[in-house]
Amino acid sequence: MSLKIRIVAATLIIAALGLAGAGCASDKPMAGSTVGSFMDDSYLTSAVKTKLLGDEGLKSFHIKVITDKQVVTLSGTLPTAALREQAIAVAKSVGGVKEVIDNIEVKAD
Repeated sequence: MSLKIRIVAATLIIAALGLAGAGCASDKPMAGSTVGSFMDDSYLTSAVKTKLLGDEGLKSFHIKVITDKQVVTLSGTLPTAALREQAIAVAKSVGGVKEVIDNIEVKAD
């Protein structure tokens, strides 16, 4: 094989490897991973739901959890203000949560 063909082949291989590597690059972390203070919203939603279900006083109630830009919004209905405050405290205890918005109604059954 001539020297020119080898150089062209090597150049094409290097270019192809460079393009293949660039296709794998992303500026967004994978779900659940952290980069500095960034934490994926879906991970935070799951973490808050898990903690709410693990709490003895709250596990039997349905509390909706939505996370946007690390701000957690809780909604649903609870029978007492104390349980509402407990749900808020549980959500705030999850690492990565910046703020909790309380849209929980208190209604005795």
